Amino acid sequence: MNNAPELAGSVSKQYWRHTKRLTVSLLCCWGALCFSMLFFARELSTLVFFGWPFSFYMAAQGLTLSFVLILAIYSLGMRWISRKQTGS
Repeated sequence: MNNAPELAGSVSKQYWRHTKRLTVSLLCCWGALCFSMLFFARELSTLVFFGWPFSFYMAAQGLTLSFVLILAIYSLGMRWISRKQTGS
């Protein structure tokens, strides 16, 4: 029973390591999406998507949908991490 605090600390460290890895990877995805849309806006404006320049569409709709997708991935990932740590 002396190992119980050690095991709890190990599980806590593992939980936070998984949480940080998920958070950092999704923040990198978010940053890459924003940067690429701004950096390549002129090149993307030559493409037409439903009658609008692709850069306008991505700024108005596409990035918003991708942010919602990132939030959904984060939610599912955190649920998976929590279930993995609790053993449920």
